[in-house]
Amino acid sequence: MSMQVSEIRRLEAEFGWSPNLEQLESENSYANKNWTTIQSAYSDDQTAWLNEGGTSSWWYDTRNSLILRGLKKIGMNDCLWDIGGGPGIVSSYLIGHGISCVGVEPSRSGVLASGQRGVPSIESDLESLALPSASVSCIGLFDVLEHVNDRPRLLREIRRVLKKDGHLIMTVPSLTWLWSQSDLDVGHFLRYSKRSVRAELKNSGFLVRSSRYFFVSIVLPLFVLRSIPFRLGFRQPVDDGVLLNQGGGIMGKILQKFETAISGFTPLGTSLLVIATPSDTSS
Repeated sequence: MSMQVSEIRRLEAEFGWSPNLEQLESENSYANKNWTTIQSAYSDDQTAWLNEGGTSSWWYDTRNSLILRGLKKIGMNDCLWDIGGGPGIVSSYLIGHGISCVGVEPSRSGVLASGQRGVPSIESDLESLALPSASVSCIGLFDVLEHVNDRPRLLREIRRVLKKDGHLIMTVPSLTWLWSQSDLDVGHFLRYSKRSVRAELKNSGFLVRSSRYFFVSIVLPLFVLRSIPFRLGFRQPVDDGVLLNQGGGIMGKILQKFETAISGFTPLGTSLLVIATPSDTSS
């Protein structure tokens, strides 16, 4: 197997890491032969929906631009490992803006779609890759952590493989009072606040350097159209395609500019962008 990725070659040369990968039927797509667990937060249909929505949604465009801004803020020059990267919506965008990425995703359909987007992608979970300790500069979890049942285990593994001066950058859904049937349908275990995400990361050996709410413009629509009906016993949520308006049009462009301009200056939002570093000691 030949995976022509500088990050893979670097780990092999500097740490003697020998990944047990085989190439799949799509270019840039690989399977970790040491990983046998078949698990994913999303079905093939949901992955296909994400793959399609990621090319046309103002929501994804806005999130991507804010993630890129966060990476530029920390002076990101190395490779980002996108854990649970799905069909490569974030990674392909970052690659297009000069940031190298490797995707790690448990869903075969997600890996194939990500590879087709030009992202070197591995079908696996993080732990099964057995990356060398203190070897990776940056790890991304973009709307992933809320899907993980054993979050401390994943965060401990991320801390183990991150360099001492490395960064964890992630996005998570926020505001517990926005909980609705939609969260249950997509496999969320929780929604976060600044306080709860800080506490969870601290318990796993991280120090939060920055946490910012974004998507303030859809707080009220989510609360009115999802959370209130859910509390009243109406379980059918408003479809994402309707609520978020995938194409967006002129209104989507306006919302994107608005959200990008005010991100970090609002006391609430439906999502959080968090940047953390390994702390000196793990509690």
